Amino acid sequence: MDQKAIVKLCKELGCCDACALRYIGLKNPTAYENSPQFILKYLDQDHHANSQTQGTDNPSDTTSTVPEENGSDNGHTPPSKRRKVDTCISCIGVLQPWSWDQCCEMVKEQLDKKRYVCPTFACALSAPLATLLREKHVTLTLSNAHPEYDPRVVTPLKEAWKWSFGEHLSRYIARPLHSGAVCPLLITVTMDYPDDLQELEVLKTLAAPLFESRSKQKKRFTVELTRRSVEQALADVSLPSLAACWRPPPTAGTLSCASVMCAHAPVYLAGRYIKLSRSLPQTPWLVGGVRMMESSVQEIIFQPIADLYQMSPEDAEHRLKFISAGREDVDVRCLGDGRPFAVEIADPPRQLSAEELQRACDEMARGGRVRVARLVRATREDLALLKKGEEFKTKTYEALCVKLTHSDYDENKEGPPTVSERDIANINTYRTTPEDCEARVVLRQKTPIRVLHRRPLLDRTRSILQLSARLVPGHPSLFVVRVSTEAGTYIKEWVNGELRRSRPPLGAAIAARVDILALDVATVHLDWPPAPSIDNKKL
Repeated sequence: MDQKAIVKLCKELGCCDACALRYIGLKNPTAYENSPQFILKYLDQDHHANSQTQGTDNPSDTTSTVPEENGSDNGHTPPSKRRKVDTCISCIGVLQPWSWDQCCEMVKEQLDKKRYVCPTFACALSAPLATLLREKHVTLTLSNAHPEYDPRVVTPLKEAWKWSFGEHLSRYIARPLHSGAVCPLLITVTMDYPDDLQELEVLKTLAAPLFESRSKQKKRFTVELTRRSVEQALADVSLPSLAACWRPPPTAGTLSCASVMCAHAPVYLAGRYIKLSRSLPQTPWLVGGVRMMESSVQEIIFQPIADLYQMSPEDAEHRLKFISAGREDVDVRCLGDGRPFAVEIADPPRQLSAEELQRACDEMARGGRVRVARLVRATREDLALLKKGEEFKTKTYEALCVKLTHSDYDENKEGPPTVSERDIANINTYRTTPEDCEARVVLRQKTPIRVLHRRPLLDRTRSILQLSARLVPGHPSLFVVRVSTEAGTYIKEWVNGELRRSRPPLGAAIAARVDILALDVATVHLDWPPAPSIDNKKL
């Protein structure tokens, strides 16, 4: 490929310096930072001198000197006037510095408003769709003039924009530009070209079957012209077919910055909560839009975090997300080390220090209903462990149970039923599986009636891994069961049998009916929070 010939033709077509470099496949970021100087090696002196009379892409000189078209009455050459540089026929100004000042001002306004405490930034571009059509026209023209030209070498517009505008913006806001793969603060600039849709109308002629098909599927394709549909329409277009119905119309610097969006990547906080109340749901409990209880574990945890970020209640509702490894019923306590959970904070303006997080934990414990020992930073990848644990973890419970009927083997069946040493021994040795099986009891459980309104009716197999019981001194009809189970086991229904929907029930071990009075989660067996792979001193 003759790069000089390609660059020369690009300039003759009306491309800016940066686009001319794009079409030869240049991937050097430095080249786009100062394209007017870098392009000189591809232009001979005569062509460069001619281009200087037509306009310049130099950020420090966005105008060029040209004479007036009509002379004065006295025959003298009139004073020169300065006019704006010609708009690029390909990028319509996206890569030209005259379009950047408005963007920079809007970015700075957003950063000042949101007050991000992030030393670096990454940037992304939403370009007018007409640039796709214009780029196709240029590559087809280049291929026609130079058969050896490969359009696949073209450097994407968005990449060239990052390397040119990104560095310009970096100087303007005094922050280094980094890759979006490592920088949490992303600045997205949307450029507006008022003739965008009008120019793209030609595609409905060039690719009529495609748009006819899309129009018949309006529920699926709610927007007629998208980046994907434009790319599909242009995929097989030839230069003759395009030239027959369209040629790039001239532009006059009409590109503008439509919007700027600044967003910080979410921050994830990991911890374990201990729930000490038997009248506290995990999340807000609403029935028909009516709140059933005044608070929840989620709200107690959220409030101090929202206060640190000075979020309003409405803001916190949209920007804070609670993620946990399962949940306990409203009347079930969660003790021991607590239940693993994480909080996702969307678009945080800054990172929190370890000291601030400890103060948040202290505030959570103030009401005496919920305790969080510590909060540490986690990653999005860590959340996979949390969600996996919800399905595959094991849990240990303690249940306070009552014996409702005499056992079949009780010798004295007069008076209220009492729990005997034999009952305790039977429970401690009870199993329905072979001795070499890891599970002691295998259950068949239908979805409990109490949750059928929100879960499908299924028949599940669940395993009890460990089981032991002990007497309650001073209460002859009560006993405590400690049981370890796989995830998804309904303990209340296992104890009382729920009208034979859970088989075999606990009562099968002592040949009597049994019910449950209180339940505690003793341990959630999950390694959480994850080992700190990042500095948790400043989150």
